Amino acid sequence: MKEIVKIFEHRVKVTENEIDFNNHLNNFYYVKWMQDSGIAHSKENGITFETYEKIGATWFAKSHHIEYKAPAYLGDEIVVKTCISDIGKIKSTRKYKFYRVEDGKLLAIAETLWVFVDMISGRPTPIKDEIKDRFIVCDDL
Repeated sequence: MKEIVKIFEHRVKVTENEIDFNNHLNNFYYVKWMQDSGIAHSKENGITFETYEKIGATWFAKSHHIEYKAPAYLGDEIVVKTCISDIGKIKSTRKYKFYRVEDGKLLAIAETLWVFVDMISGRPTPIKDEIKDRFIVCDDL
């Protein structure tokens, strides 16, 4: 089996459609990239939507927190670093840091609290070992 990736790096480039009336990256895209990087990290560690379908449970976001440090602009290449910082019985916290590649500037720090939910009942359910076993908790993002 493939080695587990503890801290995942997801690269994106700011496009014209993502610029707001303040002439910088619209805040919406930070949340989108948080989700995209988490999905990509899961896939890299062998967990796909098919995995969740098979076990009959998936993740629902409970909360997002973002602290903006500096704006991003059209054409900026951004690296989103993400990892699982905590995984409990039914909840998990994923952290993120956004950096501009060109100058290494920290643009934002963020986290999402996820709840593992049964796909049929819609109620929280214990996180399966086959999910927990595919991640290494980090405290050094």
